[in-house]
Amino acid sequence: MDILQNSASVEAIDHRSRVAMERREKTRAKLVRSALVVFARHGVDAKVIDLVIKQAGVARGTFYNYFRTNDELFVAVAEDVSSEIIRIVDPLVTRQEDPAARIACGVSSVIRLAQAYPIFAEFVVRGGPASLSTGSLTSEVVPRDIGAGLALGRFTIPDPQLAFDLIVGPVISAFYTILTRPVIETYPQDFAQSVLQSLGVTQEEARQISRMEFGTVAVPEDSLFSYTGNSS
Repeated sequence: MDILQNSASVEAIDHRSRVAMERREKTRAKLVRSALVVFARHGVDAKVIDLVIKQAGVARGTFYNYFRTNDELFVAVAEDVSSEIIRIVDPLVTRQEDPAARIACGVSSVIRLAQAYPIFAEFVVRGGPASLSTGSLTSEVVPRDIGAGLALGRFTIPDPQLAFDLIVGPVISAFYTILTRPVIETYPQDFAQSVLQSLGVTQEEARQISRMEFGTVAVPEDSLFSYTGNSS
């Protein structure tokens, strides 16, 4: 009987621990989603904590259980944005064996994502390079494809860091363009072509690669971006 009671007690404790962990994860996700919107609307230099607390509908003490400063909150949002981009875009990218096609797929897909979810684009533009340089997107995924392209001679640019800058910097600029003026329908492909050319791919080959059918950018219902709504 004691063994059964002890087993039930352990199970009850484990259940409470799981529920508490799930509740904590949900609260953190709510704060990050709210902060994404607030940073996009007010900028990363603003004192956003009060705005995030209001947007998320939580108590001040609850907020400080997760984050202490604006900077800490910004890093958390940037890391989650990075993870979401990988989750949404990298399955399309990794279908491609050619590193040049991977770069074109990634660039054009991210631009389409920004067109569909302007809050995401606004966050990146407001945050600048730091908004895309935090997390595994730019520490692992982009360097992975740059390295493969250099190793195979697909890219002629000599410096991996320069290649990285020629991809990430223009993407941020493209987001600003998307937010501030109409662009032609082929803008994502044209942009991808230009990026490939900057890496040393010939104009004709870059054009052919950028016009490939890479698949649809599908955003899950539980995505960080779905919370912000889209442009349609």
